[in-house]
Amino acid sequence: MKKLFSNSKLILAISALLCVITLCTFIVQANNSPNIYVNGKLIDTPSYIQDGVTYVPLRAVSENMGAAVSWDQDAYAAYVDFSSGGSIPNTISNVSPSVVAIAGNYRGGSYTSQYSDNIAHGAGVVIKSGGEILTNAHVVKNIDNITVILQDGSSYRGIIKYIDEPSDLAVVKIDKLGLRPITFATESDIIVGTTVIAIGTPISLSLRNSASAGIISGMNRGIDSDYALIQTDAAINPGNSGGPLVDISGRLVGVNSAKYSGVGIEGMGFSIPVDTVTYVLAQFEAHGKVLRPNIGAKFEESWEARHGLPTDQGISIKSVNEGSPAKQAGLAVGDTVRAINGIGIHSIVEWNEAVKMLDIGSSYNLTVLRGDETISITVTPVFE
Repeated sequence: MKKLFSNSKLILAISALLCVITLCTFIVQANNSPNIYVNGKLIDTPSYIQDGVTYVPLRAVSENMGAAVSWDQDAYAAYVDFSSGGSIPNTISNVSPSVVAIAGNYRGGSYTSQYSDNIAHGAGVVIKSGGEILTNAHVVKNIDNITVILQDGSSYRGIIKYIDEPSDLAVVKIDKLGLRPITFATESDIIVGTTVIAIGTPISLSLRNSASAGIISGMNRGIDSDYALIQTDAAINPGNSGGPLVDISGRLVGVNSAKYSGVGIEGMGFSIPVDTVTYVLAQFEAHGKVLRPNIGAKFEESWEARHGLPTDQGISIKSVNEGSPAKQAGLAVGDTVRAINGIGIHSIVEWNEAVKMLDIGSSYNLTVLRGDETISITVTPVFE
């Protein structure tokens, strides 16, 4: 039986000949500990140079090039498979036990007609073995009698433990131990062109754990969302919402959330990236909800930003509430915020992304354009 092996199992000697392959670039440092770049991405792995040869773990390079790597102890052999026929099925098989379907009775509203017998459904992914399921807020916010269906067909009553509509993320809890949690990727793993797989429950509950493959088509997409999204051409359909988008190693890259549909539109799916997921989950654990800064001002994007055009303009202040942190700091209608703590701001999504990285309770230094003058203003927001 082929088994996955650790970095310590096998070391690949990479000679100068391999350096001509365009997929890899090796930068050798004087301290004999080289940085290894694969497809332009620095990989975090032990490496060293000996007698003019660079040594680096086989898995570290191969998996970052989209291969599946396995180890057969009996044959004492390593297998590196770059074909989609070898790696994608293994990934789907390994990830599927962590993927669930979520169903319930829809409470009604403007979208009632889309559900058969008033049953709404979506997908989710296990994040804790003790029964915690990550999904979209829009999957569970308007349903009663939440039911979570595991890969083996067993079902459990679910309750909403946390929910955050601005990020469109929620955690559902079921009374079940021993689940297999998904492994999380990191923000640096999100690279345009990387192979990804979407798993979920499209169209019907009978299609649980359906998988579709594609690539990451784009990053930092501000599409009807408070935060930046991943764009993918992996097929995402109604019912895929809340399911995982994983890389070839089975790591969670994003949570599938939305798609564009219509005549002449194909391959336009969007997922919440893993850095937003980890940000929201950390807030859930610490506060039971997501605490966001409120300075008491409304922003307006430039015409270019609204239409997705490149722009160096900031976001202008449309209104300021009396007695608010913005008012107390001296911000005024017509001011244009160009940066926050040195981070350039050109859209409301970029503002939201920037404040994710700032500590709760901290003050913000805003670079503001007022008329022809650039000034610095410090504001201390209320977190709520």
